[in-house]
Parts: sequence; C-alpha cells; structure tokens
Amino acid sequence: MWYHHYHSWWPVSIVGWFIAIVLLVPYFLPTIVAILRRKANAGGIFVLNLLLGWTLIGWIGALVWALSADAQPTIIVNNQPSSAPPPPPPQAYTNVTVRKPVASGGNSGQDKIDQLRQLKQLLDEGILTEEEFNRQKAAILG
Repeated sequence: MWYHHYHSWWPVSIVGWFIAIVLLVPYFLPTIVAILRRKANAGGIFVLNLLLGWTLIGWIGALVWALSADAQPTIIVNNQPSSAPPPPPPQAYTNVTVRKPVASGGNSGQDKIDQLRQLKQLLDEGILTEEEFNRQKAAILG
C-alpha cells in the first residue's frame, strides 16, 4: 500500500518542480544575467532581486543594474612640470653661425669634428635648414 501511495504522488512532484523552475528562472533572470556577465556587484543584484524582485520596479531595477556596464576606474596622472624652460620654436633662429673655438695647440681636426657635431645636432633639432647646414659645413671644412 505504501508503494502504491508513493507512485501516485511521483508525477505530481515532477510537475511541481517543473512549475517552480519555470517560475524561478524568470524571477531570478537579473541575477543570472549578472553572474553570466561577471558583474563585480552580482551579490547586490541578487539581494535586490531576492527582496524586491516581486515588485515590477524592483525586478526591472535589478535587470537594468545587471545589464549596465561596470564603472571604469578613474586614473589620475599627475605629471610634474619640468624645471627646464621649453626650447624656443625653431623659427626663432635665423642665420645661425657656429663659432669656431680658439685653436689650442694644433688640435684643429678635433675642433672641426666638434663643430660638425654641433651643426648636425642643430640640423636634427630643426633649428638649421639643410641649406644652412651645408653652407656652415663647407665653411668649417673649407
């Protein structure tokens, strides 16, 4: 008799579980969405969904919260200004000439190399044009 009683309730319990699942999945949809989207505040969404999900506004609020983007962290960059003044603009230099240092004891080859390096640096910085560079280079080498 006990066996007969168990079999008579078995289909009803399956139907009951099916109905419960069908009703609980939509109810906890905001929580499911938050977990699937790996929201940082999924616990808060679950609490809102559990306690106020029975109200339409609570359920919609939990769903909107679950679908919203996580806040991006604020990054503050505090660059200290350099103590050196900015270089003047290239157009401030016109007709630049490199002074020849005073020759000291026949070291004129090294002096010319130093002057050429200075000229090349001025060319690389955009202070001299290619034409001015070539003119000064010819004067040093000539």
